[in-house]
Amino acid sequence: MCYDKKHFMNNIIYLKIDGAESFAWVTEIPNRHHNMFKVIFKNGYENIFFTDVETGKWIEEDLGFTELAEEVGVQIKNFVRNPIHVPKILTWHKQIVENEVLSFGFFNFMKEKYKMYEIYNANKKYMYTLVEMDNEEWQILGNNSLAIKNIDPVFVEQVIQILPLYWANAR
Repeated sequence: MCYDKKHFMNNIIYLKIDGAESFAWVTEIPNRHHNMFKVIFKNGYENIFFTDVETGKWIEEDLGFTELAEEVGVQIKNFVRNPIHVPKILTWHKQIVENEVLSFGFFNFMKEKYKMYEIYNANKKYMYTLVEMDNEEWQILGNNSLAIKNIDPVFVEQVIQILPLYWANAR
């Protein structure tokens, strides 16, 4: 992914990796749901690190709650301007569909007359918000234009078939 660096916070963090002093460059990735940073280490390794909306713990994208994520989070918190941690209890759905695992989390709420569903990937990263409209259609609200371009329509269709079942059971 390419980010326009002049608009985002860039810093260097110093940390111990496997007992050795090291450093990494961090670039903030704006996100309304997570504190999120791209981190490039001195040795060339890079990944996205973000906070879990349920616990506030740091996650290394696609690797989960690692020691490295925890250490990066300790260093990053020193310069996070607007910490995002609103503990949200997500509902997690997991099932087998056509021999593949369908797994996602969601946080649902009402906004005016609309049912809103923040959708989180199995790796705990926010994907987009689905809005159930009055006319039995759904609207997708994204965190950024790149996320909207990469939407899997089959996944969305599966999710919108499942979400109303949870809302009906909550009554």
